[in-house]
Amino acid sequence: MYKRLKIIVLTCIFILLALNQYFQIIPVFDNVAHDFLIRERTVSRDIVIVGMDERSMNEIGTWPWTRDYMAAAVEKLAEYEAGAVGVSVLYDMYGADERYDQALCLAAAKIDTLVLAGMIIFDETNEKQITAADYIEPFEDLSNVTLTGFMNLIPDTDGRLRNALTTVAYGDIQLHSLPFEVYRVYCRNMGIAENIVPLQNGSFPIDYAAKQGGYTRVSLWGLINDEYSAGMFKDKIVLIGPYATGISAENLYTPLERGSYTYGVEINANIIQNLIEGNFKEHAPHWLDFSVLAVLAVLVIVLTRRMKPVWVFVLTLVLSYAVFLLSRMFYTGFDIILLVGDCIIFLCLAFIADLVIDIFTAQREKQHIQGVFGRFVSPDIVKELIRGADIQLGGVLRCVTLVFVDIRGFTAFSESNPPEKVVSMVNRYLELTSSSIQKNNGTIDKYIGDATMAIFGAPNELPDHALMACRAAWAMKVGSVSLREEILRDYNVDLQFGIGVNTGYAIVGNMGSEFRMDYTAIGDAVNTAARLEANSGKGQILISDATYQLVKDHVKVEDLGILNVKNKQIGIQIYELLGV
Repeated sequence: MYKRLKIIVLTCIFILLALNQYFQIIPVFDNVAHDFLIRERTVSRDIVIVGMDERSMNEIGTWPWTRDYMAAAVEKLAEYEAGAVGVSVLYDMYGADERYDQALCLAAAKIDTLVLAGMIIFDETNEKQITAADYIEPFEDLSNVTLTGFMNLIPDTDGRLRNALTTVAYGDIQLHSLPFEVYRVYCRNMGIAENIVPLQNGSFPIDYAAKQGGYTRVSLWGLINDEYSAGMFKDKIVLIGPYATGISAENLYTPLERGSYTYGVEINANIIQNLIEGNFKEHAPHWLDFSVLAVLAVLVIVLTRRMKPVWVFVLTLVLSYAVFLLSRMFYTGFDIILLVGDCIIFLCLAFIADLVIDIFTAQREKQHIQGVFGRFVSPDIVKELIRGADIQLGGVLRCVTLVFVDIRGFTAFSESNPPEKVVSMVNRYLELTSSSIQKNNGTIDKYIGDATMAIFGAPNELPDHALMACRAAWAMKVGSVSLREEILRDYNVDLQFGIGVNTGYAIVGNMGSEFRMDYTAIGDAVNTAARLEANSGKGQILISDATYQLVKDHVKVEDLGILNVKNKQIGIQIYELLGV
């Protein structure tokens, strides 16, 4: 039943995560797994960042600056023959001083490798794809002499930028991003063939090469003041942009940054390096992601059916690591991004479900053992079963006290009364023997018709097992007085117990076969106790000398001498128990 429950639960978890994997309802699982795949690597030396940094702000003054400084930087890069120049600053309106606007326009007109920033206003009514409702370009005089590319960056819901938005439809026009336009200009200027970019909804995954500070960077103030050689910029991709807090809002977290953000100009550098290298990462087709998750689910369902929780935990760790290695292999070897976050979450949830079901199963099994076995064996054996004692065939030699109880006069009563009354009467006597045994820490071995066999001192150690057996026997005799009078009055039959008690060594344990066993005791001590019971009279309790020697300071007895029994060459010294 519980194996079936486990399969059902794991299947439900698989279905939910498969749906999440396809529809990306909660993308955080796959996003985090994807982030661990990205590693820093050697950055391109063909990319140089000109930072509008703290030094420049200290020299020029607080932002915004007059546009003659940007004009000076552009003119210097034209002089140094930069391969392509991208400026991550939006000049969408004319400035307060027309002279500075004209200076920037004249500088831009002198260089045919310059790309300035534009800004997309997205169409929020189109839920199927990303489109532009409007496009903000540099002011007219400037846009007439230069190329533009949008500077929009769209992070995921957790604030990290993982995809480079490259192309957006604006009516019949295809708008391109600033880094993509810079890359195209660079290829045209250097005579390099452009790499074909595999876009999904206008974007491609960014395989970051560096985090903040990874690329070659110089200060804009140093550039316009001739602090750097021309060779540093010749035939290079030069990206000018804010590199100080408070200048730009395009500072975002990336998979490589765990606690700090990366400037937008550095993100553009990473995107351009991806475009130059041409090793674009692509998301795996849905069927491949689903296949990996399905194979993993089947493995878990099959392998965990007979595993203990500790081994399920080990299996979870091993499979999680294997899934990560698989995703790493696809990422580096085939440029494919597998959505393995859901796979790892499946493994974790499968382990938790397995643990909860095992705990629930164990509790139900304990209740089942208590409910079923508690009616037939003593609570001590039930406790051993619940503790997980290894129930196997075999036994141990132990000194115990055996008690046999039989109802004298039962044969006559059963012959003259209907079965219903016989069974009712027997149950009342057996209830008395059972309660007397268990109250004195004995183990009910078995019921044999109207007889009862009990063991004291097993399975749990009982130092005063002989005394406990005598007390149980005496409790049966005392408790049967009122029952005897009732039976005598109603049925005119005198029913009394005959009890035999003996102490000695016996083999105690599980006897029988692998599929049917009983906890019992065998040996001469058991046979002797049975012989004493057989020779006891109505209402008489016979104990052996072995028992008497252990309890003589606590009981009253009458010496009955030697009892000769069948198959024993030496008689047994016996006593009648008269009080405890």
